[in-house]
Amino acid sequence: MSEARRRHLDELTDRWRSRHEARRLSEGLAAADPEREARARSFFPWTTETAAEYGARHGAAMVGYTYDAYTYTDPALQAWLAELGEILRQRGRRC
Repeated sequence: MSEARRRHLDELTDRWRSRHEARRLSEGLAAADPEREARARSFFPWTTETAAEYGARHGAAMVGYTYDAYTYTDPALQAWLAELGEILRQRGRRC
């Protein structure tokens, strides 16, 4: 990928992150539908790995994380996904 294209993609990603975060804060958290909750349970190792460990391994590739914009029926899953979201936001501020 060319440097100019990479810069443009980074600008678009930053703009999306800002809009997503503003929406998440202003609208509150919607309840995850059953499909999203099932995906969260199966996609993430929330019972065997900390959010920090997962973020350290996969965070660089996670530019569009939205799982923290919903509420989940399991408080432990909810907390793990929220923590991962915060880790990814902090990482985004450092980049």
